[in-house]
Amino acid sequence: EETPEYDDKHNSCPVGLFSLLTMKLPCYKQFDEEEQKKKIRTLGEVLGFTSYITRYSWSLDKLFCRTGGNTSSIFVTSGEARVSERQIQSSIACRIIGNLLICLLVIGLFVWLSGTGMNNGLSNTGKVLLGLLFLAVVVYIAINTKYLKEIFKDTSDQSGATWTRFWETRRINEPSVKFIWFCVVAQILVFYLWPLISLCLQGNTPSAILFFVFGFFSFTRHYLNGALLLRAYEYDFFEVIPYSADGVSDEEKARRRRRWKKKSRMYDMLSIGDTSRQFWIVVFCVLVIFFLAVVLAYAGTQEFDGWKSNTITPVEGYEYTRNPNLPYPTCALRVKESDFVDGDIADYAFIANLAYTNPAEEQASLDSWFGDGVVIVNDTLVKEFREEFSFSDFGMASDSPVSYKLTQLTNTNFVMITIRGTATVLDVMADAQLWISALLFQSVREFLPLGNAFTPILHHLVKVVSMVETKNIAKVAYYQETREFALYLMERGYDVRVTGHSLGGGLALITGAQAKVSAIGFSAPNAKLSRQTFVGKFEQPLPVSVYDLNTYTFNVVPNRDPVPMIDDKADLYQNVNCTASANDIVGCHSIERSICELQYKCGSKSGLTNSYRPVPCECVLEFGYPSPKPKNGTDTDSTFEDKCRAKYPCKWGNATQKENEGC
Repeated sequence: EETPEYDDKHNSCPVGLFSLLTMKLPCYKQFDEEEQKKKIRTLGEVLGFTSYITRYSWSLDKLFCRTGGNTSSIFVTSGEARVSERQIQSSIACRIIGNLLICLLVIGLFVWLSGTGMNNGLSNTGKVLLGLLFLAVVVYIAINTKYLKEIFKDTSDQSGATWTRFWETRRINEPSVKFIWFCVVAQILVFYLWPLISLCLQGNTPSAILFFVFGFFSFTRHYLNGALLLRAYEYDFFEVIPYSADGVSDEEKARRRRRWKKKSRMYDMLSIGDTSRQFWIVVFCVLVIFFLAVVLAYAGTQEFDGWKSNTITPVEGYEYTRNPNLPYPTCALRVKESDFVDGDIADYAFIANLAYTNPAEEQASLDSWFGDGVVIVNDTLVKEFREEFSFSDFGMASDSPVSYKLTQLTNTNFVMITIRGTATVLDVMADAQLWISALLFQSVREFLPLGNAFTPILHHLVKVVSMVETKNIAKVAYYQETREFALYLMERGYDVRVTGHSLGGGLALITGAQAKVSAIGFSAPNAKLSRQTFVGKFEQPLPVSVYDLNTYTFNVVPNRDPVPMIDDKADLYQNVNCTASANDIVGCHSIERSICELQYKCGSKSGLTNSYRPVPCECVLEFGYPSPKPKNGTDTDSTFEDKCRAKYPCKWGNATQKENEGC
């Protein structure tokens, strides 16, 4: 009972942006006549999932949570079962409030991550992006509200006929056959053959074989996609055809039965496949964006030239007293008489931080912490070793970007290898290649019910995955150089310790387990799941045992620091408190903050020699710890904060002090 006036009034056809861009292209054929335009059907239509919204089946959760948008359902707008006006009004309110809440949630997340609020924490670029996001949500709400308002108008018709309103998409043009083949060939060349040939030329045969196999299946799945074919061309594919109808021959019944079985299998495949395909496309895009964000964060620092000045600004004459109740049980790590000065854990943290310090300031920094000439930087041994070290035997380039330093306790054979943490794009890639397999299986274990039951076999799975990239992993296995350096020193009679922070701490743990020397890491990724993936000379496997990790490695793990959550921890580790705010997701990874926490809880006075370490200004002025107390006999005319500003005016001074110093 349709009328031409009704169709003319309601059947408006806005043209999509892609269609507008391709309308003038010679490689696209335009459909001039209405009957030539091809309807693009949803998978729900093909499978028979399209639902009718009546006053009896209407609900807010179906309208707001339904996937597929306006094309996923058909509204009954007139007749006895039509949706009511109040239901439409509730739908409009639900769309507006729901989408606004999602938008505000995203904005709130950005503001929370900024740390200090909208006015101070967000840059101008961030504010512009949030404004554009809010504008996009408003436009989306307006479009959906307009559609629901049109339905609201339709419900005023009280005639006995049953009207429905639905959306459909039609293709007004299509690419030519030659252009389609050009796109297919270009995609195969760029996304399949080019990477495959590159892997073969690089000699990475295992990766090339895997890429060939998985690429073939992905190609088949993408270009021979039954869901897309059915959505575009055959609407009645799943139309039920009874094979036992009267007057049908036995041969026709058998043919219909076979076709019904094929359709049943196709139905199940499409019901699962199309949704999973969309899900994994979204996951892939999120991972690509995350990877690009990480790389861009370290862009421009392929060669590390950003040595820090005044990483720690200590002031003497003040002290933190040891927690009188329960300090950390590992405040002192001295296991031998020859250990590093007093063996306090804060001393190891300070040495780990030295890896980031400007080489011109290294000795001055050591003197300010330990006293003049007590600990020295020994560059001579490092240079001699690197001249003798055969990088090619370990699959490494001679210009290996690993950075480490050697400090020595004066007039003793005690030395400490300090490895620098993540600071360049190459360091980020090393982090990813060394620990990505363990992180992947950790994530899977967390999502699986009773996932911990798989822990005994996870290290085998990590090994299998890493075997594919053995040659490439060897190129970023910087621990090989530090391991050989530790063995080189031990052969010459030195008592060796290894330490580091972040990536440097992870390399220190691996070095210690392989060379069987004590290693102390700070905020370091662990190595228990990855223990069978490590390599040695000539890229031969050189795994470490759980016993080695439990015996020779120790990790300091600040609360809420994401890096030491990577891989499973060995037996020896120390959790420490973190004073960073909950929305500062990287603040707990700071080695300077860890130094302050250890000094505050363990005290700045050694429990073995009664010597004092200076207190860093960062503890009070940056990280918010209480001010230390003056030592006995110390001038207390000025506060600790004033001493910091006077001694380091360029870092902690006020505007006048900085101007006077020419900062």
